[in-house]
Amino acid sequence: MVVVNRVRRIIRKIDPWTALKISFVLNFIIALSMVLGLVILWILLVNAGIPQELEGIARKVALLDDTSSIVDNSEELFSSVVFLAIVYMLGQTAITTVTVIFYNLISDIVGGLEVVVLEESYPEDIKESDETKKTEQNKETVLMTMSKTIKNLRSQIDTKAESEEIPKIEEQKPDSNQ
Repeated sequence: MVVVNRVRRIIRKIDPWTALKISFVLNFIIALSMVLGLVILWILLVNAGIPQELEGIARKVALLDDTSSIVDNSEELFSSVVFLAIVYMLGQTAITTVTVIFYNLISDIVGGLEVVVLEESYPEDIKESDETKKTEQNKETVLMTMSKTIKNLRSQIDTKAESEEIPKIEEQKPDSNQ
């Protein structure tokens, strides 16, 4: 059995330097995957002959000269793709950092973002608490049993003393004068 507790948390501040680092790494990975994806796509298209077919159609329509080619300009294409990926990476990182700074300014005024988190307690924690409760109950039970036994013995001695007319033994209290 899992015990679930609802806990309220408030996010008051986000460190801009941490947000910058995380955003930079995340956007670097996204930019790198975009560049690698376009390279792989370009290789597949060239192997399929699609750019050559597009060149032939463009020459027929007179959009391209006989000397120009789309496939030969692949270096320019890839350098522009890398440049756009770098611009994307730096731009997204800057936008994220500025957004975090604005969030910190606004959260000072508003008080932050409240999030409710569910915390789960697993049975091992519950079993340990149950075992400690049982040992405490056992200690109480032993003490209660001993006190009841002493009371029963005293009452038996008192009843025997009354029936046999033996003088009662009373507890001696220490004198406060001594």
